[in-house]
Amino acid sequence: MKSSKLRLKEKTIQIFPFVLLMLLFSQCTGPEGPMGSDGLDGLDGNNFTYSVIYDIDPSEWVGDENGYNAFIDVPEITDDIYYNGAVLVYRLIETEPKSFNILPYTYVDDSLVVYMDFDAYVGGIDLIYKEVFDGVNDTPVPGNIMSFKVLIIEGIPLATLKGLVDLNDYHAIAKMMNIKP
Repeated sequence: MKSSKLRLKEKTIQIFPFVLLMLLFSQCTGPEGPMGSDGLDGLDGNNFTYSVIYDIDPSEWVGDENGYNAFIDVPEITDDIYYNGAVLVYRLIETEPKSFNILPYTYVDDSLVVYMDFDAYVGGIDLIYKEVFDGVNDTPVPGNIMSFKVLIIEGIPLATLKGLVDLNDYHAIAKMMNIKP
């Protein structure tokens, strides 16, 4: 039977090379290496988003059977948002289940085509509503209030945003931006 002193010596001999290597490598220094290449720009830690629902009364639409327009004042659309951010518009579809559909939106039912779109400007949005029946412009005066959600995303170019989330999925965007639907 081995004595405890002998076992201690054997263990010390087994551990010594590892301790020596640790000391040797912890003391290594050398010249600084070359600078690495620039990485891709990422998103800043703070994303500022704005979301508001606008209810457009039938009396706010201007046009005729060729289509109707309604202008919304949106002062949050600044030059910086216009050039460096993103503006998304969704129409609330009131059927069950309720949903927000991104514009442009086209609905086709046999020979009826309903088309909605928008143009964004610094300071506002122009909504466009059009119906075509059997190939003929036949847009009726909007008869009910239509609700639109405007989503303004500060400082994220749309090309970057497209790579991060499906722009057609309002709930995915809301989740990414911490917006309550």
